Amino acid sequence: MKMYVKNYSSYRSDQEAVDIKKVLKQKYQLDTRRQDDFIHLALYGAQLLKEKTVIHADDELYVTSGYGDVDVVQRTNTYVNKEKQAVKLFDFINLLGNTTSYYIAKSLNISGKNIFQISDHFTYINSLISLYASIKNSQKDAILCAIDLTSNPTEVSKRVLGVNEEIEVISSVNYQKFSLDARDAVAEVEFDIRTYNLDEINAILKEENRNILTSVRCMELEKSKEPKLFETMASYALNDAMKKNEDMVYIDCFEEKYKILKVKSLR
Repeated sequence: MKMYVKNYSSYRSDQEAVDIKKVLKQKYQLDTRRQDDFIHLALYGAQLLKEKTVIHADDELYVTSGYGDVDVVQRTNTYVNKEKQAVKLFDFINLLGNTTSYYIAKSLNISGKNIFQISDHFTYINSLISLYASIKNSQKDAILCAIDLTSNPTEVSKRVLGVNEEIEVISSVNYQKFSLDARDAVAEVEFDIRTYNLDEINAILKEENRNILTSVRCMELEKSKEPKLFETMASYALNDAMKKNEDMVYIDCFEEKYKILKVKSLR
């Protein structure tokens, strides 16, 4: 399966010090009331994308995350199970994944198809597959938001990710606008529905001459690794390759299962 990226945006907490709520209010004139940090992060990435590309009202919107809004889940658990109180109204609203999608769509003036989905690991590539199937039928463009906000404490995120305590997890939001039309595209992205084993991955990589980057969880592969982690790292790897005008192969893995994302620069 192939799609084309019209443009993209990225933010990582370890690379930029930004008061996101303040920027949303002052620069973008957005109402940030009744929203939490997870939604603010999603909105910030959306506004960065809006500055770089044309967004149409009927563009489709997909939002995915490695573990969703963990902080609001923890707060809700504290209210109900520890303090024996009722859940606060806006925490309940923000607990719903579609709340984040609603705020993103509103900020981008999108009224088309709008989906929040999380799958068990490989959530970014699985979302690409769903998005591709949808726009193949609709012939529209689509925006994909991949967002991960680290929990406080970060040990919760690490347990969900299934990584060692010494690995640093970070917050990030990455957007791409996808199309089946190659005109004016920044890059071509290729992926498939297969899950590979280690032998199959090594056989594929022997034939590759593009830059290869792997998840920090790919311990069996002696390739370049991003030292820090968030579940939707593949989305950032795609954006970083486009920023550098590089061809790239990204390998993600979990429990000895592997998936591949290939990027070809069109600049």
